Amino acid sequence: MKYIIPILLLVFLSAIAYSAEKAEPQISFAQESKPHAYYVKQAELWAKELSKDSLSENSWYNYFRACRNAHGTADWKSDFVNESPFLMEGGEIVKLIHKYIPDTFMDYYLSYMTNGIGTGNYENLLKAYEMNPDFPGIHSSLISYAESSRNYAFRKEINKEWYKKNFLSAQLLNYCHNLLMSLNPNAILFVQHDNDTYPVWMLQDAMNFRSDVKVISIDFLLLDEYRDSVYKELNIPALDLGEVDIDEYRQNWQKVVEHIIKNYSGANPIYCSMTLFNSLYQEFDGELFVSGLALRYSKEELALEQKNRNLVESTFLLDYLSKIFYHDRNQANVDIQNTNYISCFKDTYDLYKAENKELEALKIKDLALIIAERINNPNYLARVTSIFQ
Repeated sequence: MKYIIPILLLVFLSAIAYSAEKAEPQISFAQESKPHAYYVKQAELWAKELSKDSLSENSWYNYFRACRNAHGTADWKSDFVNESPFLMEGGEIVKLIHKYIPDTFMDYYLSYMTNGIGTGNYENLLKAYEMNPDFPGIHSSLISYAESSRNYAFRKEINKEWYKKNFLSAQLLNYCHNLLMSLNPNAILFVQHDNDTYPVWMLQDAMNFRSDVKVISIDFLLLDEYRDSVYKELNIPALDLGEVDIDEYRQNWQKVVEHIIKNYSGANPIYCSMTLFNSLYQEFDGELFVSGLALRYSKEELALEQKNRNLVESTFLLDYLSKIFYHDRNQANVDIQNTNYISCFKDTYDLYKAENKELEALKIKDLALIIAERINNPNYLARVTSIFQ
């Protein structure tokens, strides 16, 4: 891999202090990241709210979400429940919901949610959607079901409705526009987690933008039927992961990515989004080259500096990096994701310097420093400053 500056999200977030001592509404940590300890405390606080009123759908949802956020920020380790007597796995919470508020919207919705992104209990999800189609976040679950069942007509339908809700961060949509524009026609793109996946699918489905790109979420590749279908479509042999241990997600993500790269022999170029964990493509590090906001796989050396310059000069939407005109609850995640611009900015900066275009070089340096400053990490800022000399 020619050049990349990684940033550790968890180290950054752990430095932020939260001292909430009251039960607060919970949303996915993919939207508004807070430290693991915050979610553990919120699970306790919402459990106490439930002890006062066990029939409150709102309290059950917030308790479920706090525990899920605690689980996710513990890297999905199953022993996270040992940290506090108030922490529970989703399936155990749903058993209690069946008991206390059966046949409610929250009963149906969380019955699906506890199964993750697959097709299990999808009938309950559809019941929940019929009961409350405007519930915040339910569209992402519907998109997950549509993708896991490979029902792309339904995914498109839901994304068009979701787009109207203005739920996703506009900054993430800008970022994912630029990510898609980093790719050659008919590319295959690996993505991971919410913030580089749902916005990409929304752009493709609701805006008919870059539908030529095949977007593969490695999260979904852990689903056996989905993985078999994708591998068959790519004409590569099946991969049996066996029973996926929840504590081995990273190892299995690495396996599915490696399997495609090693076995795919088609003509479509392969890219990894820079949002993937570096460990997932470490075996191919020397065969990955910065292409905008993605890493292009190639066994042959690629010189993409001029392409990166063209992207920065005439293709990328970049105003949102320097001008933020609204409060974005996802700002911390957005700021981390934006650090992926640094590599292609560096290519552009070096070309300007070689051509003695000092004004242009200064502008791109200033934008890189704006991105670095927002991380609020002096060491990272010093690293970025040092490479833009």
